[in-house]
Amino acid sequence: MAKCSKAKELIITTQDKPGMLAEVTAAISGQGANIAAVCAYGMEGKAVFMMVTSDNQKARSAASSKGWKADESDVVLVELVDKVGAAKEIADKLKAKGVDLKYLYGTTCKCAPDCACRLVLKADNNDAIIAALK
Repeated sequence: MAKCSKAKELIITTQDKPGMLAEVTAAISGQGANIAAVCAYGMEGKAVFMMVTSDNQKARSAASSKGWKADESDVVLVELVDKVGAAKEIADKLKAKGVDLKYLYGTTCKCAPDCACRLVLKADNNDAIIAALK
């Protein structure tokens, strides 16, 4: 069974140029914050980093000190066992309840047999995600 919780993701927007991943991760780690999940892309001259961190306040402060735009957004964090079909089980439950996702990203873990994976999900109604996965 997957564990679901409400969370805040940090969305940092920067100029899209070579080395921005290094700059963003250095700024965040330099403040002592850990990145637990991340999705990043470049489009129309901007780089967007969506992430769940161990301390959004520290990460946001680091971003602001560099002049980058930093916002928070409500998401649902789902922890599940790293096994074949785990994501399908989640997807089937969301489909059955008609939940329309805006996006998702995630992590996997191979360090131990019982290590959890994380999915970060966003919908117009995040409570519907949690209800579907209970």
